[in-house]
Amino acid sequence: MTSGNHYRKKVAFLTADQMEKLADAAARQASQLLEGEERRSALSLAARLRVYAIMKRALTPLATKPK
Repeated sequence: MTSGNHYRKKVAFLTADQMEKLADAAARQASQLLEGEERRSALSLAARLRVYAIMKRALTPLATKPK
């Protein structure tokens, strides 16, 4: 067995704007799907991404926000 650090996953840190773009894409995808689990999943993802973007904006210190 290999050590746990050997295969570290890279973590991508997204900006709030990037999350909004991903949410828009998920919502567009959902609008093209028929009612069902896949559509609900895409809509759920879009909603979660929007919430994360709102939270990220709220938690970003004023000093680091772009002017």
